[in-house]
Amino acid sequence: MMLRKRNSAFFGGMLVLGLIIAAIVLLLASPDALSAGSEPWSASYWNNRDLQGNPVLVRQEPAIDHDWKGLSPEPGIVNVDDFSARWLRTHQFAAGNYRFKATMDDGMRVWVDGILIIDDWQDGKVRTVEAIVKLNNGPHKLTVEYYEAGGNAVAGFTWENVDGNPEQPNQPPPSQPMPPPQPMPPMAPGAPMPPSGDVIYPVGVVKSPYLNMRSGPGTNYPVVAVLQQGSEVYLIARSSGSTWYMVQTRGGPMGWVKRYYIHSDFPYTSLPFAQQMQQPSQPSQPSQPSNQPVGVVNTGYLNVRSGPGSNYRAIAVIGSGTNVLLLGRSSGGSWLKVKIPTGTVGWVGRYYISTSYPWQTLPVG
Repeated sequence: MMLRKRNSAFFGGMLVLGLIIAAIVLLLASPDALSAGSEPWSASYWNNRDLQGNPVLVRQEPAIDHDWKGLSPEPGIVNVDDFSARWLRTHQFAAGNYRFKATMDDGMRVWVDGILIIDDWQDGKVRTVEAIVKLNNGPHKLTVEYYEAGGNAVAGFTWENVDGNPEQPNQPPPSQPMPPPQPMPPMAPGAPMPPSGDVIYPVGVVKSPYLNMRSGPGTNYPVVAVLQQGSEVYLIARSSGSTWYMVQTRGGPMGWVKRYYIHSDFPYTSLPFAQQMQQPSQPSQPSQPSNQPVGVVNTGYLNVRSGPGSNYRAIAVIGSGTNVLLLGRSSGGSWLKVKIPTGTVGWVGRYYISTSYPWQTLPVG
């Protein structure tokens, strides 16, 4: 009986000791050795692609690991197609370099502490985009946004510490979607207002910490300036896919920025479409002989309007050096009816067109 009691006490003590050791190991483990889903995400869903208005569903989710296979995230509440989502979470990271992976179908973008690190906000089949970010020890805010256009719907997000890789522990990100915080580069001199100052342009505000302004509507165009959060810009036109704004800063250069990083109460669908163009240093000359009714735009950008007056809406924007066909003139002669290279017919201010053709001979109307 005495032997039996001793064995029981021995095994009981070993069990308690094992539990204590397991608890110590768990407490000492790196926070990122635990599952990326150990803390819940605050998830919000919208029945549109742009996270506009009030969400139709708000809930807690253990991880961003979804493959809805063409179904709704919440049948009867969230759309099957044309929906968007945002996940928010603050996570305690140990100091180091982390590889963040975003898997999507269709578009997704990711911020760490308000800095955009992944930006693939476009329709497309399932794919994974990565970015490596160096973090200091402490809590960091994560924001993931997603939209679904149609078909399959996939949204996934994970991360891992890469410092354990002996080959390239500090490997730079495969792409640099955003520049490091830096002062804005000097802005080239320009008019304080966009072209044809008879118009009051809607104003937008930059909502990203740093935003690249590019020479054209795409990430393959060079950066002409970096805008800071809170900067105001004039909204002049939009790209053919409506994902880019043509803007001008106050007293600075003109360029293109992604629409999703600009806040404005003005409906973007009311902006005219811009022709894809560049501004040559010297306006080109008409390609047709001078006896043909053609002219050349002699200002930076020029509104093409639906009628002969600034009270008519802008239907297109054309750039310096663009050749136009002269079709007619207004009764007062201050407006010209033109046909632009895309085939659109509209009206422009005569003073912004250089031509050797006797415009007075053009028909009225």
